[in-house]
Amino acid sequence: MQSDLESEIQFARQHNVGDILRRSAMRFPDKTAIICGQTEWTYKAFDTACNQLARHLLARGISAGDKIAVIARNSHGFAAMRFAIARIGAVLVPINFMLNANEVRYILNSSRSKMLALGPEFIDIGLEAISKGTDIEITLGLPSEHQSSSLKTDLRFEGLLTGDATAPEIHLDDRSLAQIVYTSGTEAMPKGAMLSHSAVLWQYTSCIIDGEMTTSDVMLHALPLYHCAQLDVFLGPAVYLGMTSTITSEPSPDNILALLEKRKIS
Repeated sequence: MQSDLESEIQFARQHNVGDILRRSAMRFPDKTAIICGQTEWTYKAFDTACNQLARHLLARGISAGDKIAVIARNSHGFAAMRFAIARIGAVLVPINFMLNANEVRYILNSSRSKMLALGPEFIDIGLEAISKGTDIEITLGLPSEHQSSSLKTDLRFEGLLTGDATAPEIHLDDRSLAQIVYTSGTEAMPKGAMLSHSAVLWQYTSCIIDGEMTTSDVMLHALPLYHCAQLDVFLGPAVYLGMTSTITSEPSPDNILALLEKRKIS
């Protein structure tokens, strides 16, 4: 059994996507981290939710290296899954929610995904893709900005925000695979771009420097989180620095203008 000091030393030495939220929660526990619809989380609450999700994923047999695909619009649930997946060393596979069932099936099989998380709007297309033959063993329902998760999946996001909230002691090499992002081309099937924790974290760092981002900034996430631009150019750096983030699934001009004013987006 490791001592608390030994665990903290190992934590300080490792650097991966799952840990940046924990670091911000230690620095800014009471600062608002996420605002999405009627949901508002402090960094402490965000970190707690990710730990609980991570623990439940482990309990259901998900382990380091397993692929978890996500088809969902922007929500607090998507953000929490992003860091919970990384925290246990599993691999995020975000999927374009405009694809049809055959295209989704191709990506699920190409990535060898074991779990599929679905927003309420994409339950039918996800289940249809699975019915065509995949390696998916578990389905998880995610909430949307204004709607709770579906009752048709094996697990529901809301039901996993319970129980043990301590961080799983899983120590990852920063060269481990963090995510597979599928490209879309005109000449062939999509190809999975494999990104390590180190590659993703260096992208966060470069975006913070080039974008002159600061902890006091307030970030809006309106474009799809399934795309690496919104996921890694904006959400990741925002959590890294401890910003307050507003997440919306409606990138209409009227909604964006209203949120810019209401949330004082910088």
